[in-house]
Amino acid sequence: MTPYIVVGIVLQCAMVITGHYVEAVLNLSGPLGVGIPLILGAFYGAARPEGMREALGGGFAVGFVGALVGILLAILIGDQPWILLTFGPISSGITGIIGAGLAFAVVGKKK
Repeated sequence: MTPYIVVGIVLQCAMVITGHYVEAVLNLSGPLGVGIPLILGAFYGAARPEGMREALGGGFAVGFVGALVGILLAILIGDQPWILLTFGPISSGITGIIGAGLAFAVVGKKK
């Protein structure tokens, strides 16, 4: 799970930094901020964790941690308000769950 979390952090921070300089990216930070965990969660779920519970928990962690770090960075550089910490990481965690659950359901458990 750790590599997926690291990739999520890197992608979220890259989006935040790019959005700081490119207004179009900043305007899309909401959809991109939940799209990244959705895709990474799907990759994690497709990596065939041992069961659905592990897939869903990992999908949440992948989405939540990356978003938390990215949002903190966005707040620190002045692009987002502090209130975003109340729902941003949770919503990204939920989209990570959705991606992981769908991918696990399609790929299935290891044999």
